[in-house]
Amino acid sequence: MSSKEYFSDTDSFENTPCPLCGSESSSLLYEINSYKYNKCNNCELVYLNPRLKEESLLEYYAQDSFYAEYSSGTGYEIQERALRSTFSRYMKELHKRNVTGGKLLEIGCGFGFLLDEAKNYFDYRIGTDFSSEAVSHAKKYADNVYCGGLEAIPSDTSTKFDCVITFSVLEHVYNPNTFIQEIQNYMAPNGSLVVSTPFIGGMWYKILGKKWPFFIPPEHVCLYNHNSISQLLKQNGFKNIEMFISSHAWPVAGFLSKMGMRKLSSMTLKLKIGDVPLFVPFTIINIIGSK
Repeated sequence: MSSKEYFSDTDSFENTPCPLCGSESSSLLYEINSYKYNKCNNCELVYLNPRLKEESLLEYYAQDSFYAEYSSGTGYEIQERALRSTFSRYMKELHKRNVTGGKLLEIGCGFGFLLDEAKNYFDYRIGTDFSSEAVSHAKKYADNVYCGGLEAIPSDTSTKFDCVITFSVLEHVYNPNTFIQEIQNYMAPNGSLVVSTPFIGGMWYKILGKKWPFFIPPEHVCLYNHNSISQLLKQNGFKNIEMFISSHAWPVAGFLSKMGMRKLSSMTLKLKIGDVPLFVPFTIINIIGSK
């Protein structure tokens, strides 16, 4: 079932001020498939308004069809080579920045490829995801994986994490301040939070405009640039903040599909080269902060 078919009830929508700073002042940026992306005139966050109510979207993420449709219809598993390539580079970068070591929690771990690539950098690794199908796959690669959000982690555990990672999760988060505040409850003293999300301030957005592939309504509700993501961590008490921009690899088939070249995408699948990784630079903004 497609997202368009799944979200047919107009009563599932709500209006919202800026989810980051609460301002009511915004400007329409783009209308995409009847969804309106607005830019906050105060903090520069780009956000959907109106948007689907969060409970409706969480129900959708829990459907196995969500991962079947991931990456413009190419499926999630075909992305394994590309995602592993991305996460391998990512872990090397985090290691250079002295973020690795100890216990790792990944929020929104998908099929667990990042958790697996992290095995040489952390002593203990757990993850969470809303999809039961994703969790069943990810459990092969971690010490444990729980179905749900942070609340799914057993309350009787005393484990605090030296590093918490959210990769391609923040753009889905309705209440970013609450989300960041809740993460702190799971962090060890002097622990690090690493947030990685599509970079709307980057070269590709400036070139592609409305065709930028990370405009994905209704799933992507908030999109960040340098200023907005920095404000998110600073206003929630994080210190020693640093940022870096990184590349992301996509399977050739998925990249071509995102660019609207679906026939060519299908051809690469038939030729069995659809999963070849293609690195696209300047696509992800990463921010690191400590408690």
